[in-house]
Amino acid sequence: MLPLSKDVSVSGTAGEIMGDRSRGNVFSGLSFLVGLFFLNFTARVVFSPLLPVIEGEFGLDHMAAASFFLLISAGYFCSILLSGFVSARINHQKTIVLSTVASGIVLLLLSLCSTLFLMRIGLFSLGLAAGLYLPSGLASISSLVSPAYLARGMAVHELAPNLGFIAAPLLADMIFRCCSWRQGLMWLGILMIGAGVLYGMVGNGCHDRGKSLDVMTSRAILSRPDFWLMALLFSLAICSSLGVYAMLPLFLVSDQGMTPERANRLLAFSRIAALAMPLVAGWFGDRVGNRSVMAFVLLVAGFCTVLLGVISSSPWLIALVILQPMVAVCFFPSGFAVLSTLGPDNQATLVVSLCIPVVFLLGGGVLPVLIGAIGDYTSIGVGFMVTGTSMMAGALLAFFVSFDKISLIT
Repeated sequence: MLPLSKDVSVSGTAGEIMGDRSRGNVFSGLSFLVGLFFLNFTARVVFSPLLPVIEGEFGLDHMAAASFFLLISAGYFCSILLSGFVSARINHQKTIVLSTVASGIVLLLLSLCSTLFLMRIGLFSLGLAAGLYLPSGLASISSLVSPAYLARGMAVHELAPNLGFIAAPLLADMIFRCCSWRQGLMWLGILMIGAGVLYGMVGNGCHDRGKSLDVMTSRAILSRPDFWLMALLFSLAICSSLGVYAMLPLFLVSDQGMTPERANRLLAFSRIAALAMPLVAGWFGDRVGNRSVMAFVLLVAGFCTVLLGVISSSPWLIALVILQPMVAVCFFPSGFAVLSTLGPDNQATLVVSLCIPVVFLLGGGVLPVLIGAIGDYTSIGVGFMVTGTSMMAGALLAFFVSFDKISLIT
């Protein structure tokens, strides 16, 4: 998930979001960015519903299959940290075009991969290409939307990954019905290349240049235990959302005996139910305290994740598949509210920029591999039980440990 201020809501008219600027330009520019971010996110998460079929074709064990997400996250980690060096030499619009077109080309190459080695190189390259988008996308929204309504513009942009969670399993279901997974990746890649070229030609993008990472300030932030504690909590939260999402289709197919089509439809439906929950969580965070909400969410999400590995009864299992992400996504409004207070004055964005790559690497990459590794020795359900217990332990940290603003004086 992306950082939004705690008072963000998607309510308000289009005119409110646009402020005094041209409504047509803002609407088209923001819609274009939402579409590009949707494709960017879907290209990364679509491998989750495709994984049972890919695992069978390549003859992989669960750990090797889960390593797909570690490779994507590792590329994403490197790219998002270095994106400022790219956008500082070209502008933000060209960086977005580069990210989108390069992601499409990588998907085309992935559709042609015949060996596991080439597949792994392609997945790492996909993370590298996709990671260039985020900083430039956020900068483009800042230049496009009136400052008084920036948070609402960001909230509209945040619809993209939430819709991507829903679209990826539905897209996979369509692919299974109409063609092979390779052809599905090919067409998604062609769509991304076309969208990137179109944005470069007619998009109302930001022509400002980015800034490279501030090494001295970053060093001060990275030296603080508070930062790493929050990184740990966010990693557990990302695992409860993205990590469980990545491994759930494989769990439902291999451990629970569902067909890939039924598993993907259930996965999509579970994310529809979770769409509005962050707004509810933000409301509670303002009233009962963000630290309390973080602790409660990790505790309940961890408990639900443990139950996923325990319960095999179909009605109860379906209820848990729907309930678990509804709880898990509630961490992020309060989590980002706390994270944004840790940085030095005017450096909250830097704290978030340093934290996000780390948590995606750990929560979206390393922990799914751990679940897969446990799945090879016992079952993926036991992997869910172990990670769910870790989330519940993290809840104790969130409740009992205080977080102080990081100072530049070290």
